[in-house]
Amino acid sequence: MRATTTVRATCGATARRGQTTTTVRSSSASSAASASRRQWLASAASVLAMHKMFPSSNAFAEDAGASVRVVSDAPGFGAREARARDLVLVSLVGTFEDGTSTTPTTFDTTLGGLVYDTNASGTGSVSITPAEAMPKVISLDKNNPVPGVPPGLIEGIIGMRVGGERTFEVPSAVGFGDSAVKSPYALIPGGTTLKYSVKLIRLSSTGPDALFKGVYNCSLGGANKMTSGCGAVEPSE
Repeated sequence: MRATTTVRATCGATARRGQTTTTVRSSSASSAASASRRQWLASAASVLAMHKMFPSSNAFAEDAGASVRVVSDAPGFGAREARARDLVLVSLVGTFEDGTSTTPTTFDTTLGGLVYDTNASGTGSVSITPAEAMPKVISLDKNNPVPGVPPGLIEGIIGMRVGGERTFEVPSAVGFGDSAVKSPYALIPGGTTLKYSVKLIRLSSTGPDALFKGVYNCSLGGANKMTSGCGAVEPSE
């Protein structure tokens, strides 16, 4: 366990002002090996379609000097560190303190077990059954922002190795900014500091196929959705 450190964020776009509450959908991913690339591309197309509904993550990065604070860092066994523009497969939990409870509020998780908002407007009903465990694919490319993936999350993952676990705090300047944001699990107030606990499962610099090697019974969804194996995906190179 290393001492507390900081990671410098490099996003310098200015936060949008006067925004109303926005719904953010996090994309979660893994795949059966036989159809991994096709399923990942289908998921990517879905995310691109959401850009018309949700603001880009870079829209929230208002301070190029904002820093991600690493709280704890358990090194992994991977041969190399995650770099900018890599693709990673992670399990994560995102929380924040709202000042009204001693228990942090979860706004994002790949571990399953929580009910979630089923309406993209953020005002609908919640799911009948809790979400199932599903690792998340994240592109560490801040030039191609994805809704629900703030720049600070990317910064916090860069430098990790496969098998590593890292907890870090993301200030609002490289998080979701000054406006309230609706995630599937919670309303995130403007100006909120986020806290992520991330485990790096897979790492690829060549495309999505490497992320899904040896992964079975865990797909991205749609007609071929499979989730029975998602909780069993282990770190591997």
